[in-house]
Amino acid sequence: MKKNLISLAVAASVLGGAAAQAGQYVNPDKTGQVLMFPFYNADNGNATNMHIVNTTGKAKAVKVRFVEYKNSDEVLDFNLYLSPSDHFAFGVIKNPNGTGAAVITADNSCTVPALGSSNGAFSGTTSTNAAGSTTRVQPFVNYQYANSLDVDSTIERSLTGHVEVIEMGELNNVSGATAAISAKQAYATFATHGATGVPANCAGLAAAWVGATAGTDAFADGGVSAPTGGLYGLAYHINVESATAFGFEPTAIDDFRTLPKHSDPGSLSPSLKDGVNAVTVHNPVATPQYQNQSATSTVIAASANIMTSSISNDVMVNAAIGGMTDWVISFPTKRLHVDGAAASLIPPFTDNWAGSTGTTTKKEDPACEPVLIRQWDREEQTSAAGLGFSPQPASSVSSICNEVAVVAMGPAGTASALNVTTGLTNLTASYAEGWQRISFGNTNGRTGLGNKVQKVTVGNGVMTGLPVIGFGAYKVSNGAMSYGNASEHKTAVAIS
Repeated sequence: MKKNLISLAVAASVLGGAAAQAGQYVNPDKTGQVLMFPFYNADNGNATNMHIVNTTGKAKAVKVRFVEYKNSDEVLDFNLYLSPSDHFAFGVIKNPNGTGAAVITADNSCTVPALGSSNGAFSGTTSTNAAGSTTRVQPFVNYQYANSLDVDSTIERSLTGHVEVIEMGELNNVSGATAAISAKQAYATFATHGATGVPANCAGLAAAWVGATAGTDAFADGGVSAPTGGLYGLAYHINVESATAFGFEPTAIDDFRTLPKHSDPGSLSPSLKDGVNAVTVHNPVATPQYQNQSATSTVIAASANIMTSSISNDVMVNAAIGGMTDWVISFPTKRLHVDGAAASLIPPFTDNWAGSTGTTTKKEDPACEPVLIRQWDREEQTSAAGLGFSPQPASSVSSICNEVAVVAMGPAGTASALNVTTGLTNLTASYAEGWQRISFGNTNGRTGLGNKVQKVTVGNGVMTGLPVIGFGAYKVSNGAMSYGNASEHKTAVAIS
């Protein structure tokens, strides 16, 4: 989702000289404190290669979190310590020693814990290559969702999902009372790569968390200052056997926090709910065009960044050229709204995640959201009646239930352009070539919702829709001469 931010000087003049505070916002320059990758997948020979880049001259502490597709339960996270101008490259693959997903990297950047480490039933591996480099593999885990509330506790659930990257702060060297303490606290130096391309002391960063005491070598309290942004990301989904690759980029959120939040590696914090509770969003109908909206909570602020009343993109399934289309539709903040009792449900979502229902035979009860679907061909012919995803949820109304949905265009059984099966649904394509819109913002005939609608109050406006990111993936299938392309969804902001 792309939104522009008017300069603070212009905003101040429009507002009659009032002070302007941006709050968190989607940075159209594609750098920020937070990166939200809409998708990863590791089934059927797929791999998703990802890069996280520090464009600044300061070392940074960054939380990297992988979350599965159904309810965004965490399957792996770690602290990443980036050198100035660092480039951290890794892949998400199927675990070579299991059936879930795993991270693989030969990158030297420091992580805590070190990738390739032990982790209960899902321990990693470290191997030295012939050229002397090291390859580390760290499997994903099902610890957070393997419980009595979830029907599906399999590790295969981790094969697809999305990724959060959150800057916790800039690393500094802390002056100590003695040379020994100072050496323990040279955090920025520890993370910085030397002439050989290896950080000075990754073990020192890990050791700083062991027995840390406030005021001495407490890593969380000292050595980290406020985040400043400057991170960018890049990803490409690749399948060698099917000869296709699809490149895509994350959504970048800037000014997410004004204070550091450096959490230990075992913590679920920081998350997307830990930003400031103010957000700047594009208002297409008001003056000024871009105005500061004060949110009622940090959860709403995070979601307001990517709220849209609809997503639009191409559909191309022309059989004459082996055309295939998938839409990736991701709700990266959804779990912050729905993961709890019905009474704690936070708008704009209208249904809470119940995990499962039933006593003898359990049935999955996901948090489904109704949508409207309309398709057009290249000559403005249109179709809407009867369009819905398959397999259908319990309700006959078209709904999206997973937090990362991969939708193959075509009737049930149509092959996926991304070669995905985990979390895949189908949607009938009315035309061989054209475009499609999926709209949010109302209950669309769904019963039992009372007065719940897909809206949320943000400052002095009401935003209609849902927080969505994603892209369309297009493939021309021609054996070894196949090729792929990806296009970010087009969005529409609705504020009243």
